[in-house]
Amino acid sequence: MAGTADNWVTAAVAIGPGKLYAKLAVPGANGRIILHTDGTPDSTQNPTALHLGMTEGGTEFSVKPNVTQFFADEFTTPIVSRVQQEEALISGSLLQILDFDVEAVLNPTATTSNLAGTKGITFGGSGVLTMTSVAVIFPLEGTPTIYGVFHLYNAYNDQGIAAQITSKSLGATPFAFRGQAITTRAVGDQTGRLFKQLAAGS
Repeated sequence: MAGTADNWVTAAVAIGPGKLYAKLAVPGANGRIILHTDGTPDSTQNPTALHLGMTEGGTEFSVKPNVTQFFADEFTTPIVSRVQQEEALISGSLLQILDFDVEAVLNPTATTSNLAGTKGITFGGSGVLTMTSVAVIFPLEGTPTIYGVFHLYNAYNDQGIAAQITSKSLGATPFAFRGQAITTRAVGDQTGRLFKQLAAGS
């Protein structure tokens, strides 16, 4: 009989800092974001990609099924478990609150409005969510040219914009990009993809 091999792989450890991008192209079936050798989205595939700038404390991503448990009187544990909903999020707090290209992405009901001598947005009365394709791209420990990617194909920021202006800290607005299914895509690939590169510039 033989033992079980240990799984100590530093190249599987995400170290950060990551970079958050919006306005990405949605890949076709069995497609993904292509990265330049510097880890940024390839500009040919993603000519409208927008880096959302600095964060207050990094970026968090999550995928979580909400499960309903069914019980029988004869057993103390569930006998059937069914996924009723699935949540996919990219969240954190952004610092560059007066970058209005970023603000237009953060507020899913806003409209860019640059009056003479100003840059800005307007809001109120739209009632229509503007969706975006958003991803966080991050380096891996021990492999400085290989990156990990968490990509939501179709999402909106359900936190809107909210920043406290004080002399005690930097003004930051929380964000939580919530993935929404693209129902025309294959089951199991309707909301997003998490992957790491196997070679730089791929």
